[in-house]
Amino acid sequence: MGVRRAKQGVGEIAERIWGECTAYRLRVINRAISRIYDDALRPYRLRIAQLNTLVVVMQTGGLTPNDLSQRMHMDASTVSRNVERMCKSGWLELAAIDDARSHEIRITARGQKLIAEVAPAWEAAQKEAEELLGVQISRAIARGGERLVTDPEH
Repeated sequence: MGVRRAKQGVGEIAERIWGECTAYRLRVINRAISRIYDDALRPYRLRIAQLNTLVVVMQTGGLTPNDLSQRMHMDASTVSRNVERMCKSGWLELAAIDDARSHEIRITARGQKLIAEVAPAWEAAQKEAEELLGVQISRAIARGGERLVTDPEH
């Protein structure tokens, strides 16, 4: 009898997590939205994570891998792999800085040109994502994301 109650309790807990878990819902939304952008950017041989990286690097004027990983809330190894691929594509470059243990990631002219070229595809994906989520949810996500961007510690 005690095992049966425990299983019911676990079932109820699982049901609550299934129905309420913010992390699960955000992962589902993230995958669906990322697919929209990745599909739109595919003709340019670019993924949305790469475009976001290009934009962050451009907007900051260059930054270290550690700063980039903090700003994008990504682990250092993922940032390193992505930046390496983007350097091979000629979109980013690495520059020496005073700290011999690190370097600065900078956008190249080719990377800037790519941002301009993909703008119409990004706009179309942005519109499609907003239509899927609705304006209110899209704006709420933007506000929540802005809080994380302005405070990378969280």
